[in-house]
Amino acid sequence: MEYPNTNLSDEIFNKLKELIYGISGIYFNEQKKYLLETRLSRRLSILNLSSFEDYYNFLRYSPKKNTEIKELLNSITTNETSFFRDLPQLNVFIDILKQVVSAPSINSSKKIRIWSAGCSTGEEPYTIAIMIKENFPFSNIKFNVIGSDISEKALDSAKKGIYNSYTLRNASEDIIKKYFNKIDDDAFDINGEIKNMTSFFNINLIDTKEVKNLNVFDIVLCRNVIIYFDDSSKKRVISNIYESLKMGGYLFLGHSESLHFVSTSFKLVGFGKTPLYRKE
Repeated sequence: MEYPNTNLSDEIFNKLKELIYGISGIYFNEQKKYLLETRLSRRLSILNLSSFEDYYNFLRYSPKKNTEIKELLNSITTNETSFFRDLPQLNVFIDILKQVVSAPSINSSKKIRIWSAGCSTGEEPYTIAIMIKENFPFSNIKFNVIGSDISEKALDSAKKGIYNSYTLRNASEDIIKKYFNKIDDDAFDINGEIKNMTSFFNINLIDTKEVKNLNVFDIVLCRNVIIYFDDSSKKRVISNIYESLKMGGYLFLGHSESLHFVSTSFKLVGFGKTPLYRKE
C-alpha cells in the first residue's frame, strides 16, 4: 500500500495534537511530530485523502468521525509490551498481594480486584493472573483481574489471547507449557483457566465516568502509561485512579514515573526501582 506523499504542516500538527489531547489526554510535543505523521499516513491512504488537513477535517466534520476517532487512537497508541515485563517489580506486586490477602476484610469478602490500566494487548493482566495461580494455588479468594486500554484494536488482540515467542521471551518453558497451548511454530494460545480470571474494557483514563464504572480495586498497576500525558492530564488520570482504589489500596507505576508534582493524595511506600503508592 502506498501512502500519500504529503507533509504534516505545523498548523495542522497543532490542530491534530489539540484534538488528540482533548479526546484522550495524550500529548504530542514538537519532537513527536514526525511520529504522528508516520502513524497517521496510513489512515490518509485508507480513507483516500490527499492531505493531513483533509484528515483533520474528516475527524471534525465527517458523519463517520466517531468511527475514525477509534482508528486514530488505535494508530497513535504504543503497544510494545511482553509477558513478565519487569519481573522484580512484579515480585513486589506478589509480596503486596500476599499482604492484601491476609487482611481480615479480604478474608471475609473472599474477593480481590486488580486493575491493569493501559494494558495494551493483554500481556500484563495475563501475567498477573498466571502469577496469582502460581502463588495462591489453593486459595479460596476469588481474584478478578481487569485489563483496560483506550485502543479497541489492542483489546481485540488481548481477548483472543494468542501470542508469539517474542512476547513470551521472558516466560520460562515450564510456564509456557503449563498455561499456553501451542497452535503452530510461533503461536501460543493462553489457556481458558487464565482467560476466565481476566476481563477487558475499553476505558479512557481521563474519563471519570468510564473509570468509575469499573468500580473499586485493591491494587492498580498503571505502569509506563502516564509518561504519555502532560501534567494536567496526569493529575486527572491519577485522581480517577485514586477514586477507584479502596482505602489502603496500592498503585504501581513504572520505574520512570512518579507522583511528584502530580498528587499528594497517596503515600509513597516504595521507592527506587519499585515506585509504590498507598491510598490513605
